[in-house]
Amino acid sequence: MINYYYETKFNLYNEFYFSKWIFFVVSKEKEFIKELNFIFCNDQYLININKKYLKKNYYTDVITFDNSEEKNIDGDIFISIKRIKYNSLNFKKSFYDELKRVIIHAVLHLLGYKDKKETEKYIMSKKEEIYLFFFKKKYVC
Repeated sequence: MINYYYETKFNLYNEFYFSKWIFFVVSKEKEFIKELNFIFCNDQYLININKKYLKKNYYTDVITFDNSEEKNIDGDIFISIKRIKYNSLNFKKSFYDELKRVIIHAVLHLLGYKDKKETEKYIMSKKEEIYLFFFKKKYVC
């Protein structure tokens, strides 16, 4: 089950297609979704979570809490809409392209992919590109 929650003045324009895409990605990785919660929020909401739970004092675009067991992914993904807007301008991408990148990045973390080392970053980046391509080709919103 995938749930979408809104703690800011934003609504995902087509939850159905995003959910279909995420289910596709997870199935390609030979795993299943138990429960995924996407919480769209503002910078202040997310920095408070960053401080309280991760003991970090800086803005970020996404924080993922992994509650997965074995091949059943389960997690809470908090996304700052303001950070997505800022990053989309900074990287010269559309808002929704940046949002899709952040969403799939978080899902890949729940699937076990890491991005601390250079080789891990490379693999994660390639996976992001592959699954973003599928969104454009199969699940165009």
